[in-house]
Amino acid sequence: MKTDAIVMADQQGVIRYWSDGAAAMFGYAADDALGKRLDLIVPDEHREAHWIGFQRAFTSGTAAAEGVGGPFPAKHADGNIVVRNGRLSLLRQPDGGVVAALVVFE
Repeated sequence: MKTDAIVMADQQGVIRYWSDGAAAMFGYAADDALGKRLDLIVPDEHREAHWIGFQRAFTSGTAAAEGVGGPFPAKHADGNIVVRNGRLSLLRQPDGGVVAALVVFE
């Protein structure tokens, strides 16, 4: 059975969930990823745009990419940039406030 690559980050962009599939896909063990900021896997050249969109999603409660599968460039532990398809979901409180962002990668 395939293990999904799932990454979840809190409002500060700190990784709070890192599945076994994420460890296999990105080359970082959970112990090396949990508690780190998403900069661990966001390539340098994409960071500014990533953080602008990330903050906008948490502030507005919406993200254009939510629910839409698409390519995510990511930095592998070996330093190589890989592109993986993923689907973004925002996790919300009952009042609609976003508490976390979650991506399931293929």
